Amino acid sequence: MTTLIFFDINGTLIRRDARTDLPYTYALNELLEVENSMAGINTSARSDKDVFMEALEKQNLSFSETLWQDFLVLYRKQLEIFKTSDVWRENVDAIDFINSISKTQPYLSLITGELSMGAQYKLEKLGIWSHFPTGGFGEDDLTRFGIADQALQKARDHYKQSFNQLIIIGDTLLDIKTARHLGAKVISITTGSNTREELESLEPDIIIDNFQDLDEDFVSQLFL
Repeated sequence: MTTLIFFDINGTLIRRDARTDLPYTYALNELLEVENSMAGINTSARSDKDVFMEALEKQNLSFSETLWQDFLVLYRKQLEIFKTSDVWRENVDAIDFINSISKTQPYLSLITGELSMGAQYKLEKLGIWSHFPTGGFGEDDLTRFGIADQALQKARDHYKQSFNQLIIIGDTLLDIKTARHLGAKVISITTGSNTREELESLEPDIIIDNFQDLDEDFVSQLFL
């Protein structure tokens, strides 16, 4: 049995709060020359590019590749500014879990709305970026399902495996729906934007409050 495990980032590996997306917000504010570019925009489980397009629409602007590329330059500048700050912090016991599971389950990947550059800065801050040589990111598609499709194909290409079992670990209802889309098992963690009750309504395979709730050998014991 060859298993591929996908992880979400914000609310799953990274603690999600009002500071998590400050670099993105500051870059967008600078581009649009406003102070509240993200006001009223829900970013949970969405691609960064999709969020960008909504922010433009709120300012009565149309998307263009030039605006997008200008934003990416500003965003990288903000990521550099914030990389030594404490805006990106470990969610519960994520670091120990990733370091442990990577020793026995070598096929790890990401499904996230984050742009790959943002994902790298965040997970390098936690010291776990090296465990994720591939993934689906916010520039791959505007939708979560599209990102997931890209993530699976990239993982197959990178690892040179077809995988006969997929697992998604995430904190939102959309992570559960994405797992169903891919035909994957799903582990929901209650540390993000959806409550335990909301997560339970979609009947994930397992619900956890932290990664210690999972046995060290959970893949073989729970999913085979």
